[in-house]
Amino acid sequence: MVVEDSPTIRRYLVELIEEAPGMIVVGQARDGEEAVRLTQSLRPDVISMDLQMPHMDGLQAIRQIMSECSTPIVVVSQLLERDVALSMEALGAGALAVVSKPPHRSHSNFADSLRTLHTNLRAMAGVKVVSRRQPRYPSEHSLPSKLNPLPQMIAIAASTGGPRALRNVLAALPADFPVPIVLVQHMPPEFIPGLVRWLDSHTALQVNLAEDGAALQTGTVLVAPGDQQLRIIQWRNTLTIRLTAPAEDERYCPSADVLFQSVSEACGAQAIGVILTGMGSDGAAGLLALREAGACTIAQDESSSTVYGMPRAAVANGAAQHITTLAEIPSKIWDLL
Repeated sequence: MVVEDSPTIRRYLVELIEEAPGMIVVGQARDGEEAVRLTQSLRPDVISMDLQMPHMDGLQAIRQIMSECSTPIVVVSQLLERDVALSMEALGAGALAVVSKPPHRSHSNFADSLRTLHTNLRAMAGVKVVSRRQPRYPSEHSLPSKLNPLPQMIAIAASTGGPRALRNVLAALPADFPVPIVLVQHMPPEFIPGLVRWLDSHTALQVNLAEDGAALQTGTVLVAPGDQQLRIIQWRNTLTIRLTAPAEDERYCPSADVLFQSVSEACGAQAIGVILTGMGSDGAAGLLALREAGACTIAQDESSSTVYGMPRAAVANGAAQHITTLAEIPSKIWDLL
């Protein structure tokens, strides 16, 4: 189902979506209110959701749909600053993915944009969405206080459902959390700065976009850019960010495997690796390298994962030392410090 207030853009999206073999648009909605009604009556496999609409905007519609009739939702958004910010809120409300609205057919980026739209809609249509309340976490005062010896860093990776999971984990950590955190989230590069701002607004930690040559610092979370591989290296006895262009044979960028593998080489046993909800198997091999180096590893369990793909792969290959619910991950991290 396509939800878009502009008749011109709505017709264009329907045309583009139905170019993909096996994809049929079963309904069209002009605003959030109509989207909620049609979702209940048509039960589409997946929804393409605009955000800026009259009467009821996309964010309100997502919240109501996830509450009343949970359905996979892909936000199809413009790259205006307000839309990017709303896209992050939409992911927090239960949308599974966000993609840019495809440009005109004559645009140089049209083919890639169309492929991304088709790939996300097809992939998310197969996701079984379950409404979940936000996890309740222990207060900072009830968290364990065993702080020695400290690991040098924590590496976290996520894909589908990741922004919401990352928000929940980071929100449970205090401003004086004693270990630097670096994370990889599969997301179109143009939305990563918005993700950084959104996460920063939901945690006492300082969340920044990772820059090449930056040193890791306590109380800080560094997020990989969406179009570069992030590695951790030792530079003058300091853990440092190294950003590089992806190799032609690297399927994911940024890649969880690349991050975890580099951490295993730079930190050995003095690290914690965490793999959260996500589609595919990125991160399983790298997390195994971390575990084999003696580091502690955590995988989100199936019951709390939006998509149990990446964590499942890490459990299957023996990479996950601890398997736990999303709500228990912050406490598990403290237990391992």
